[in-house]
Parts: sequence; structure tokens; C-alpha cells
Amino acid sequence: MLTIFQVCFLAGTGLIIISLVFGNLLEFSGIEGFDLELPISPILFVLFVTVFGGVGWLLTECFLFIPVILSIIAAAITGIFICYFVNHLVILPLKRAQNTSTPDAEELLGVKATVTETIAIGGYGEISYVINGNSYTSPAKATNNSEIKAGKEVAICWIEKHVFYVIGIDI
Repeated sequence: MLTIFQVCFLAGTGLIIISLVFGNLLEFSGIEGFDLELPISPILFVLFVTVFGGVGWLLTECFLFIPVILSIIAAAITGIFICYFVNHLVILPLKRAQNTSTPDAEELLGVKATVTETIAIGGYGEISYVINGNSYTSPAKATNNSEIKAGKEVAICWIEKHVFYVIGIDI
């Protein structure tokens, strides 16, 4: 049973390290993550396997008088509790915050914005806009390759590779 605990702990730890490394590399390269609708969160599954293996390993090595079945039960209960608290205290609040504060690209089309850094002819600048009471800034480019001075009002036409394409609004 010790081998099973060790494999669970080491595999879980390895998966966490791999997901951190590859997750950051993919994010840095601009590749978006997958939004899978699974009945169980992969993060929580890996966390459970890691905690189960680690607690089981510790109980088996440090407390030789405890029966194996009690080590399994204690490790499973500890894993479930840790996953429950991480889910309710970390993952769910982060998901709620993400869903309420980050607007979708479709929600931004047609929104009025103000140029905060002049958009050069054929170049880039910066815009500022407000959605749901939150202020955001983003890189911008004029749709007709014209210059738009700082302080001018623009409308967001489309978004491509995190660059907002805008057109000036003549008021």
C-alpha cells in the first residue's frame, strides 16, 4: 500500500508542476486555455490524489501501528476536506470574480472609449473605457489607419489578438 501512496503523491506533485510550467508557457505564447465542462474539476482531482498520497504515505511511514485500512480512510477524508475547502475558499470565489468583472469581447463592440495615448498613423495607441462600473485600458489601432489624438472619443469596432480596433466619433 505504501507504493500506491507514493505513486499518488509523486504523480500528483508532478502533474501540478507540469500544469504550472506548461500553463505559464502557453499563456506567455498567447494560447488560450480550454474551458472544459467536466463533472469534477481536474484541479481538485489532482489535489485530492496528491493529498491522499501524501497523508497516506506519512501515516504508513510514521505510525506503523495504524492498520492500513485506517490509513486509507484517514488519507481519503483528509483529501476530501482539503479539496472542499480549496474549492469553496479559492476556486469558486475566483470564478465569481472572473465572471463578474471581465467583459466578453462581444459585450465590448460598439462601446465608447477615450483615447489615452495618441494612435499614430498605421500604429498603435491606448484607449480607456468603462464597463459595469469598472475602468479598463487596452492597446488600440485605428480601423482606417488614421491618427487619433489623445482625448478623442472612439467606438470599439472589433478586437483581434488583444488589440482593439477603433473608429473616431465626430461629436
